[in-house]
Amino acid sequence: MYKLKENTIKAENILLLIEHKKNQELIVKLLKDKYKIQTQKTKKRQDLIIVDYFAFKNNKNKIKLMKNKEKPVYLPTLLIVSKNDKKILDEINIVDNNIIDNIIEIPVEKSVFKIQIQNLLHTRELSLQAEKNYYRLAEKSPVGISVLSQKEILYVNFSFIKILGLKRKEILNKSILSFINDKFNEDFLKYLKEEPKSSIEILLNNSQGNKWVEIRNSKIVYQGKECKLLIVTDITERKKSQKEIEYISFHDKLTGLYNRAYFQEELKRLNTKRQLPLSIIMGDMNGLKLVNDAFSHNVGDEFLKKISYILEDTVRDEDIVGRLGGDEFGILLPNTDREKAIKIRERIKKACNEAESKPIELSLALGVGVKTSVEMDISNIYKEAEDRMYRNKITGSESIRNSILTTLENTLQEKTHESKEHAQRIENLAIKFHEILNLPPDKLDELKLLAKLHDIGKVAIPENILKKPGNLNDEEYETVKEHPESGYRIVKEIPSLAHIANGILSHHEQWDGSGYPQGLKKEEIPYIARIISILDTFDVITHERSYKASQTKEQALKEIQRCAGSQFDPELVKEFIKLTKEE
Repeated sequence: MYKLKENTIKAENILLLIEHKKNQELIVKLLKDKYKIQTQKTKKRQDLIIVDYFAFKNNKNKIKLMKNKEKPVYLPTLLIVSKNDKKILDEINIVDNNIIDNIIEIPVEKSVFKIQIQNLLHTRELSLQAEKNYYRLAEKSPVGISVLSQKEILYVNFSFIKILGLKRKEILNKSILSFINDKFNEDFLKYLKEEPKSSIEILLNNSQGNKWVEIRNSKIVYQGKECKLLIVTDITERKKSQKEIEYISFHDKLTGLYNRAYFQEELKRLNTKRQLPLSIIMGDMNGLKLVNDAFSHNVGDEFLKKISYILEDTVRDEDIVGRLGGDEFGILLPNTDREKAIKIRERIKKACNEAESKPIELSLALGVGVKTSVEMDISNIYKEAEDRMYRNKITGSESIRNSILTTLENTLQEKTHESKEHAQRIENLAIKFHEILNLPPDKLDELKLLAKLHDIGKVAIPENILKKPGNLNDEEYETVKEHPESGYRIVKEIPSLAHIANGILSHHEQWDGSGYPQGLKKEEIPYIARIISILDTFDVITHERSYKASQTKEQALKEIQRCAGSQFDPELVKEFIKLTKEE
């Protein structure tokens, strides 16, 4: 292809290969004023070859080579013969006809001869201009273009150079294979041999790494050779997007584990004789809802991630770990018998026990199912693992919840001013007040639990707010006011504590309806919540905190009496005054 800079291309160089001296002199005289005449081949471009028969016979191969090198650009050849040499025309065979473009019999009129020359050169100009335009289009093309002869690179455009990140001289005349990632060499060579009907996607070795490209090829004649034209499109970003889409399609967004759809497909794929015995471990995270309710879904998400890391670290590379639902996980263990599967299960339990137990301990209910023969239905094995998991969850659920509750209590004591002593003092007051009020025994149990757990929702409040030495701002105070609802959600998850949930929710409600979170008033407020409200206030006033000094018993009673009918149930205040006077 020609790198021609001029806007208008003029074909004017004529090569004369004339054996007959007089004819040569005549043609030179006739054309020299308008055209540049050469009588021997030079490095300059030739636009027309004029040859007589004798010179043609001696230079036929040379002329053929010159014309082929110019292809696809048209290089015309004009044969001059004498009218007396009719027999010469008969000697020109078919091959020669492919070399000769026109024949003039001489003598001929000057005007006719000049018109013939002019027409041939004009055709040459059009061909050169077309080639120049093709080159310009190729150089400006947004896709890469390259021409190969066998594997050798004869031409590359700017876009292809950009894809490789090299200079043109570093690419030309090199083997295309030197720029292709080794693992694609065989496929690419096979593709070149095939009929050009489809594309191939391969990795090119870019100067800064690798680039994915899509290549389409077609046959062309270039510089007289049959070559391959490659259209090369950079698809790196598309591949990256496809990879991301595939990742999203097969993975859980939160944990990075495989999702249910992929897990089910892998279960089908591994359900073969070659993979037997095939074990399945199903797992269900304990306490996720409680963590979400107590500490927010963000903390729950972090718990799920921790479980995911443990599962990935515990299993083997060939095993498949998936998150199948909110708190449900699955593991596929090919070529694994029950004994090995149980060992893996125990490793998971051990890893959970050794993990950081803040805000609560990590725990999974796990079940194992094993397929040992091709006759066994894989869906039954899946259900077996799932059933065992649920049985383990039910069996250990109460102890797990109690363990979680203990952890939450310890966390509460670490984060707040609510000490064991504070809870114990309220519990002691509740026992005495219970006797004054003459309540049934079951209400005493409720009061004791509520004394212990009424502020359990504070575990969800940031520590910097709970331990702030000065006054809280409006936003911080609103955060603190959320703790009754958090505590309500926590204990609702523990069946043995669910009966005090409303008491926890309502322990900051006030008799006149100005409390929170529901604005209940008078008898709308649960009875035990009204009792705990008085007992908690009394203990807080009479004991020192980091943000306030303690006051006397008399000062506390005076404050409680002042708030009777507004903050506190007035009848309960009267009874509480009786209790304190008896002490």
